[in-house]
Amino acid sequence: MGDAAVSALVNEVVGRLTPVAIQEFGLLWGFKNDILTLKNDFTNIQAVLQDAEEKHFREKEVELWLKSLRSASLMVENVLDDVSTAALLQRLHKKRGLKYKVRAFFSLDHNQLMYRVRIAHKVKVIRRNLDAIKTKRFELGLTPGAISHVVMDVVGEMPHRETSSLIHDSSIIYGRNEEMEMLTEKICDKDIGKYENGEIRVHGIWGMGGMGKTTLAQLVYNHQRVDQYFELRCWVYISENFQVKEAMKKIIESSDKCGCTLTQLETLQESLQSKLRGKKFLIVLDDVWIEDDENGKNMWEELRKTLSCGEEESIVLMTTRSQTTCQMFAKVPELQHNLECLSDEDSWLLFEKLAFAEGREGDTISELKPIGMEIVEKCKGMPLALKTLGSLMWSKRSISDWQHVKDNNIWELDEIKVLPAILKLSYDNLAPHSKRCFAYCCLFLKGYELKKDVVIRLWVSNGFITPRGETNLYVIAEEIFNCLVWRSFFQVIKGNKYFGEIDMYKMHDLMHDMAQHVMRHDCLIMEPGKDVIIPNEVLHLSSSYPNFLFSSKDLGKLTSLRSIFMFNEEYECSIKQNFNHEYLRVLYLCGIGLKTLPESICKLKHLKDLNLSNSRIEVLPESIIYLQNLQVLLLHSCRYVHKLPEGLRYLGNLQCLDIRGCDSLLHLPVGIKELTSLRRLPKFPVGKKIGAKIGELKNLNLLEGKLSISRLENVGGLSEAKSANLKCKTNLSVLDLRWSNISKEESRLEMFACDEKVLEGLEPNMCLKGLQIFYYMGKVISPSWMANLRNLVEIEFFHCNKCEYIPPLGRLPNLRVIGLWGMDSLKCFHDNNTNMFPCLEVLNISYCPRLVSLPSNFPKLKVLELKHCMELVSLPDEIQTFIDLNELFIYNCKHLSERYEKELGVDWPKISHIPRITIVLPR
Repeated sequence: MGDAAVSALVNEVVGRLTPVAIQEFGLLWGFKNDILTLKNDFTNIQAVLQDAEEKHFREKEVELWLKSLRSASLMVENVLDDVSTAALLQRLHKKRGLKYKVRAFFSLDHNQLMYRVRIAHKVKVIRRNLDAIKTKRFELGLTPGAISHVVMDVVGEMPHRETSSLIHDSSIIYGRNEEMEMLTEKICDKDIGKYENGEIRVHGIWGMGGMGKTTLAQLVYNHQRVDQYFELRCWVYISENFQVKEAMKKIIESSDKCGCTLTQLETLQESLQSKLRGKKFLIVLDDVWIEDDENGKNMWEELRKTLSCGEEESIVLMTTRSQTTCQMFAKVPELQHNLECLSDEDSWLLFEKLAFAEGREGDTISELKPIGMEIVEKCKGMPLALKTLGSLMWSKRSISDWQHVKDNNIWELDEIKVLPAILKLSYDNLAPHSKRCFAYCCLFLKGYELKKDVVIRLWVSNGFITPRGETNLYVIAEEIFNCLVWRSFFQVIKGNKYFGEIDMYKMHDLMHDMAQHVMRHDCLIMEPGKDVIIPNEVLHLSSSYPNFLFSSKDLGKLTSLRSIFMFNEEYECSIKQNFNHEYLRVLYLCGIGLKTLPESICKLKHLKDLNLSNSRIEVLPESIIYLQNLQVLLLHSCRYVHKLPEGLRYLGNLQCLDIRGCDSLLHLPVGIKELTSLRRLPKFPVGKKIGAKIGELKNLNLLEGKLSISRLENVGGLSEAKSANLKCKTNLSVLDLRWSNISKEESRLEMFACDEKVLEGLEPNMCLKGLQIFYYMGKVISPSWMANLRNLVEIEFFHCNKCEYIPPLGRLPNLRVIGLWGMDSLKCFHDNNTNMFPCLEVLNISYCPRLVSLPSNFPKLKVLELKHCMELVSLPDEIQTFIDLNELFIYNCKHLSERYEKELGVDWPKISHIPRITIVLPR
């Protein structure tokens, strides 16, 4: 474990040994004095940790001392978890009744007397080890009170919430506009884009790590001209292990925006070419590493040959650190771009934007600027170094702090080692718990797209988040995550521009390398072909090769493991060995074809996060209720699961239950209402005669994110719908309301009336941002609450076949996206007054065969898509004034296709100003 992880661990132990915890420990187990002594010992040790961390690089004995302290801290954590788990199991047996309490008494796993003996032994061992650690501390001459340059909390590490938009601010890019425009010009040049000898043309960007190659490629990729020039754009991260099949699979996934299950080269080639053939496309291959040998050249030629099937102007844009790789891909010299350092002026502007961002305190800019300019000069124009140090220096208050960084000995290193040293310096200046959270993410493979909510859940499950008064742990964890983004440890790669939320992040390769280094004793990625010795003290394992991992003889010996991750979605894996990892907190077994859950998993009493997504499991055993610490249960796309355990209601700590894509699961077990800690429940199928009814949602008021309520035909009427109490769920951002897709023969008039009453009763909170309605059979969508959704950003209606009218959406002031699909009876909007749709940017209408007209007031419209609207006669004349309209797509709309045909249609002049127009004539 890295030094910072030891600090974080000790801090966590001290934080958990509160007076209340000590009192409870004494009442339950009779060890109050022992625990009080442990608290004092750890507090005294905590005082000398700064000194130990500064010396351990130079003194081997100090490093060994930290290692012993790590082991003792982990043992204390385990004992505290044992105690809290025992209390949870006691409550479980009490809830379940007398016979379960008797059965528990005679069970070795749950017997309280046996537990007390085991706890007493563990406490005794810890006391003995700590005595040795205390003695050694004095022998090593470790002294308390060393001055720390490390910020100890997130508060003060980044700007306040109102200015933290800087972490997503595209204006923090300097000195690349000229190169962006030059590359954009070349990529959109028809002559340069022509094929040569039947091969697709490749443009290359090369330069050392941290120079901004990916950033430049993103600027070009997202350039408005590029977006309008190419029919299809795909972005693929390649990284160190270039494999033809994997590259093809990723391009298909980028094109389809969903997973690809193909595995054979021939079928991958056929599928990829079917998507590219006849299209003008841009494919970005980011961070390419390939050996300059016969095998490497053959792999690239195989991919190039497959890609050479589109329109002539199609382009591949690649980024790489290697000039040789760039020359292999981009054979024409003028298409090889060497990305060089920023100018002195741009370097200062980038550093200044971050270091002196709004909200900083301390000495004035005029006093700090001369020192800052010297620091900038030492960064030699490397953008990643400038961003990392700029955000670090924001938290440095005084001249002496700035001087300390300027005079650091990292500047004496060879040029190639300076950037990694700068990243390490920034890491060293994180608070201990932030260090631990960041470095843990090295378990994800390079280039892996990180979801904020997933990462945060993992941090909480592992106990990395130190409590702070009454503040929710997830709120604290999000603060840490945002701080790490601000400090450039994570990079923004994808977001929902309409909701103003960021969806995906990644770690820069150099950051990933550093994280692996500092957590080399804690975290290990296992891959075949690499001769890896698994250290006994390793805590977290990951692999994309499950059969390789589970066949390892060493796995069963690693009884201290706390995390096991599987990332591959192709393998079928049969797990034969027992999971004897008593203190495992996180277990990801997603996508490995698992058919039966090993019974040993249900004995992992400390497990908090269990991911079985994309598996073939049909049922979960009832014994899963003994996982009383379980906070996260992920069953996403487990298509064969048809029943959840009846005792699910006993998992009182459960905060996330994901059953999206569990198509065989028609209801949740009765008693789901007791899971009042639930924060994420993306799908709730309403039961009828069996299973949980909609009223069980009543008290689940912590739910956040998206909630999809399906099988709404099972709701009896207005009062039953109201019992869901959706109005009190203030943290929900998207509500998805679904009736089942019934055939026309099953349609009944009384059903239509009931649907209208049910919809009226499902009133959401007015903070809602997104609303989706599927297969609603009422004639009108006009609940009284619709006009109250003033924060609504996106609304979509799908296959509401009987609906003749939709509500007056134009009065919703923040609405930016409208989608209408399969509205068979819809004839027109009722929003023709002025000042309607003030913010609408996207209007997508498909399969509305009776629609005859559109509203005329769309002052901010950017995208208009119309498909299969056969009765739609014309577009509003006002379309000539839609100055923001960039994209018009008309597909199989008979009257429109004729009226607006390019150069020939009578109304073509009304739309000819629109930059991107696609009109597909009816067949």
